[in-house]
Amino acid sequence: MSGTGRRRATWISAAAVAPLLALSACASPGSNDGATGDGEVGGEIRMLVNITDNLTQDRWEELVAPFEEQSGVDVKIEGPTGQSVAETFPALLAAGTAPDVIESIFPTIDTAPEVLDLTDQDWVADTPMVDTYSTDGRTNVVGVGTQAQSVLYYNKDLFAKAGITETPTTWEEFDEALAALAAAGVERPIAFASDWATGVQAQQIWHPQQNITTPAWQQAVAGEESTLGEQFEPLFEHLTDWIDAGYTTADDVATDSGTQEANFIAGTVGIYPMGSWFTTTLDASPPPFEVGVFAPPVDEASDAPGPLGATLAYPYMVWNGSSNIASATALVEYLATDEDAIKAQAEMDSFSRAGLDVSTNEYDALVQGLVDAAPELVVPGNQTVGDLALPVAGFNAKFTELVQGLWQGRSAAEVAADLSAWYDAEKTG
Repeated sequence: MSGTGRRRATWISAAAVAPLLALSACASPGSNDGATGDGEVGGEIRMLVNITDNLTQDRWEELVAPFEEQSGVDVKIEGPTGQSVAETFPALLAAGTAPDVIESIFPTIDTAPEVLDLTDQDWVADTPMVDTYSTDGRTNVVGVGTQAQSVLYYNKDLFAKAGITETPTTWEEFDEALAALAAAGVERPIAFASDWATGVQAQQIWHPQQNITTPAWQQAVAGEESTLGEQFEPLFEHLTDWIDAGYTTADDVATDSGTQEANFIAGTVGIYPMGSWFTTTLDASPPPFEVGVFAPPVDEASDAPGPLGATLAYPYMVWNGSSNIASATALVEYLATDEDAIKAQAEMDSFSRAGLDVSTNEYDALVQGLVDAAPELVVPGNQTVGDLALPVAGFNAKFTELVQGLWQGRSAAEVAADLSAWYDAEKTG
């Protein structure tokens, strides 16, 4: 993980904040050269955010309230007008009504020119994974923490019942563990979920081995040194083996993630692949058994643990067409660097960050242990920004659609071929 240090920003008044935002060059609002313009901090700004069961409107407003009080800026929190922030932001751009700050998504090929370059601001260098998410050395999205993707939660009671004394590190050991859970009568040895979750979970399991076999695999695909089919067919073969053995069934990809999480908490699931955000649910509804976590398997035990898949938590962007760039940038700096703001966001949706106190959430502490043990953090296939982005839009949705076909009887080779064909038809450049 790069750039994980942090400092506490001091927010006293609009007059005191403005000097903190002075950059080496000045430009009028709307330019994309890293400057905040000549405007002073104050006035009103709009922030488009993701609204969920835990990221509620009220909690967002509570989060920005200290900034409003200390800076004099009025922050208007807005949820998506479409199905998601990813759908809403481009629509608002086209309508000329884009928000000043955008949360939860990354720049795409189409929207990147509309996002402010923050590279020259001194506080940016200390934000998490800043180098990983940069493009040609430029930073136009910053995050507050990292959310580990490659986490396997397991039920220690069920492992003990199945006679599993150590968590598996290799694919062979993983298969043996699943077989032992099934033999012990565990209802769901490994649980996948429907909709977006199927593809994400599959990728999460594959991140370590994939990045051992082909480091920076996205660049290998983009450079035509490999294909998406080649990158994922070995994973599809593992999934097919588990489906054929009955460790996971077609019912999984018809069951939403909330229900599968409830099934894990109820004690009917042996292993549940999910991102670090699941710790928030576990902390709110602790299971009646001890939960453990381990990293996904790799081919050779000597390579364990492999690189850990991770994404930026709370990614923030500033619209470079904003009429109040100084205040928008001040808000993003506050959210990404202020200790109290960082803590508040971690309580809303768990993430890892060096120095962050995880002692109050035992499940966060478990995931932090995986992050600390990982040789490196790597970006998943659905990344849309940075030097490791695939030159194609819609990867995650298509990947999910195709991988669900494995549960419907399609072969690993068929799904891999379709994934490569889709990429060849959709890639840009």
